[in-house]
Amino acid sequence: MKRNGHILVDKTADYLQAVLGLACEIAEDGGQKIKLPYYLKAGNLFVECLIEGRKCLLMVTDELPDGATLTKRVCEINRITETMVVLVMENIDAVRRRVLIANRISFVVPGKQVYLPAMGTLLTERGLDNPSVAAKQTFSPAAQLLLLTHLQRVSLDGRIISEIAKEFPYSVKTVSGAVKELEQAGVCTTEGDNSGKYLHFMVRKEIWETAYPWLTTPVQEVLYCDSLELIPEALRFVTYDKALAEYTFMADFSGEAYAVFKNDDAIKRLKNNGTFNVVEGKYRVELWKYKPALLAKGGVVDALSLALCYKDSDDERVIGELDNLVKRICKA
Repeated sequence: MKRNGHILVDKTADYLQAVLGLACEIAEDGGQKIKLPYYLKAGNLFVECLIEGRKCLLMVTDELPDGATLTKRVCEINRITETMVVLVMENIDAVRRRVLIANRISFVVPGKQVYLPAMGTLLTERGLDNPSVAAKQTFSPAAQLLLLTHLQRVSLDGRIISEIAKEFPYSVKTVSGAVKELEQAGVCTTEGDNSGKYLHFMVRKEIWETAYPWLTTPVQEVLYCDSLELIPEALRFVTYDKALAEYTFMADFSGEAYAVFKNDDAIKRLKNNGTFNVVEGKYRVELWKYKPALLAKGGVVDALSLALCYKDSDDERVIGELDNLVKRICKA
């Protein structure tokens, strides 16, 4: 593994520079002085480096245990070495990726995705174009909506940003900021001058894997109500387990659930007058950060937003079904 491992390390350094503009300097001895118990060191390559002056330990492993075990090992190595450990992998499956992100374990898959939650302050100090995005490493609702639109509804590739803005409930300034976020994540580039900037996405089948660490659930709040008629039909869309049953082979075991846009005036009124209950009710009502109507089909929320609703799920069957669904959509 040693030769291939060092190749991955070099690719990681190049990728961090290309995607986030971060200089990654590999230590001269490559980390040969690192002292670890055999059970932690065996089968792994460890390389010390400086990422923008911060000491880190790149860990390349030739075997991938389950996500929980991998998380435990990284945390133990981090404790022993007192150094931020960054996993370097050639590929990563959906289940392990979810577990690592849930536990804020840093990782890089060169050419595909990077997740460095502990580097937020450093990224902000570097003065990137959008420091708030760098610090959070999550997309704004506008950026997420643009990306999901490109993958599911209509291609935005090669189009001018000011024209794209006309199709969304956002200003040109907001859309331009959203595009900067997408650039920050490495899923697109722009070209042009003040007369107009054009948007260019990376290869379609790689977008989801690259963007995944930045994507979040569209659900801001979950409430309940006993009278569905109070919510205008045009504002509500089937979601949660019923939508999951529509898109996959999973059975629907729950009651009815609907997604609504949190900022619709009618929804605000219902929330303020006590129609919604935070604990229980006949109907589950999800308040979304962006309008579900913009991507919904046949009264059901879009598939990729639905997949993100289950991003923190630990149900392996649900994860497997949604992973297959995402692959079908993103490779179409």
